[in-house]
Amino acid sequence: MHPTSLRLLAVVAALAGAVGYVGASLWDSLTGSPPGVPMTAPAMLLLLAAAFAIAAYVLRPRIAREEGHRPLDPFRAARTAVLAMAGSRAGAAMFGLYAGYAVFLLVDLANPFRRRTVLAAGLAALAAAAMSAAALWLERACRVDPPEGDGGAGAAPAA
Repeated sequence: MHPTSLRLLAVVAALAGAVGYVGASLWDSLTGSPPGVPMTAPAMLLLLAAAFAIAAYVLRPRIAREEGHRPLDPFRAARTAVLAMAGSRAGAAMFGLYAGYAVFLLVDLANPFRRRTVLAAGLAALAAAAMSAAALWLERACRVDPPEGDGGAGAAPAA
């Protein structure tokens, strides 16, 4: 299992941004008005970001087997690393979608509905970026160094 690269997250965000922009443009041309973004979207993404950050903070000493902390089961650490990988990619995709949608809406800020929607989409994009960063932190916390006798060959990227 290879660690998530920032380049991959950037590509996912860029592709999702294009989909968000084109999708909003198509929706607007078909219906005459863009769809709304509820203010609960940024709140839920921030909640997920907080969950990933708390998990990284709590599990890091257990995975590192620091003194005074109960060691984490290797299978649980591996499942957590996979969840973190999925969270970072999903956060990048959500960032791209909301950012692309917000960019589309920037052309007409005179409309109060569009102004509110740009604000909600922008906040959701920032919250999605925070979620991706926190999931990336959790993924990095799940890394385990190779054993001393291994000679450094074949470093394990995740537990």
